[in-house]
Amino acid sequence: MENLKIYDLSVAIYPGMLKWIGDQDVKLRQETSIRNGDAYNFSRLTCSTHIGTHIDAPYHFTTDGKTVDQLNLYDLIGEALVVQIDADTITADELRDIDFKTYKRILFKTRNSELLKSETFHKDYVALDYSAAELLVKNGVRVVGIDYLSIEMYETEEHPVHKLLTENEVIIIETLDLSKIEPGAYFLVALPLKLRNSEGAPARVVLVEY
Repeated sequence: MENLKIYDLSVAIYPGMLKWIGDQDVKLRQETSIRNGDAYNFSRLTCSTHIGTHIDAPYHFTTDGKTVDQLNLYDLIGEALVVQIDADTITADELRDIDFKTYKRILFKTRNSELLKSETFHKDYVALDYSAAELLVKNGVRVVGIDYLSIEMYETEEHPVHKLLTENEVIIIETLDLSKIEPGAYFLVALPLKLRNSEGAPARVVLVEY
């Protein structure tokens, strides 16, 4: 156990952080303070269920899909492959060398990792196209993650990528900080807050190098 290296892929949640356009800002305020004579420190958090590093459950775009509290933890814990993508769009052709027989949890590292360092939203982030989503579904991928706020291109009105993935019960992890992660195989632990009947939840996501 001493030789394990643990990488935290979760971004911090705080007021003024990077968020989706139109989403409300995070409110995190300390309501009681020992310094001010209170008996204890106590804070209150108000935010979207899709703030920061978070998980989209199938229910997000599928009427009868599983909610976040119904997700199988065996899907969210296990061997994962980090794939480096240098293109501006992730297409099926970009995924041709992935060993899908071995890996059912795929995390995409792109130039988005640099965009995550800014609190300003960028519309030109790297995302999956429909052909890539089709290939992931065809190969039985259970979890797919990306290093920006959405796995789908900005201003995609019908959300075809999200719909295809969620209709096939693929769990989506968004806003992963992969900036310090080298491509390769790791052990993934992705645990969302257990929010009952919710379509998504913030998550603490780590990779373990072994």
